[in-house]
Amino acid sequence: MYQFAVVALLGLAVLKVVDLIEELVPGLARFRAVATFVVAVAAVVALDYSVFAGFDVTLRDATIGTWVTGLIVGSLASAWQAALGWLGSAERVTPASARSERPRIAA
Repeated sequence: MYQFAVVALLGLAVLKVVDLIEELVPGLARFRAVATFVVAVAAVVALDYSVFAGFDVTLRDATIGTWVTGLIVGSLASAWQAALGWLGSAERVTPASARSERPRIAA
């Protein structure tokens, strides 16, 4: 059960890191999905973490478990993005877009 929690929270951390990178590099918005998976795989490989080893699933090659765990974390980051978007916390409201389209006229 802890393995799933670790993967889910890694997905949330990857989502927020990609959000931060997108704020710093606005042109990255077109490649957000690719960036999410790249950051997820890089984070999991850097941590050398495999969810398959946590669940005692034997694989032919242990490094494949780490890479696939990175893909799972990237997928959960996308799921987090959809869930937070559905809740409305991912909406970016700028002061210009918060105003109504029609100007107010004083009577």
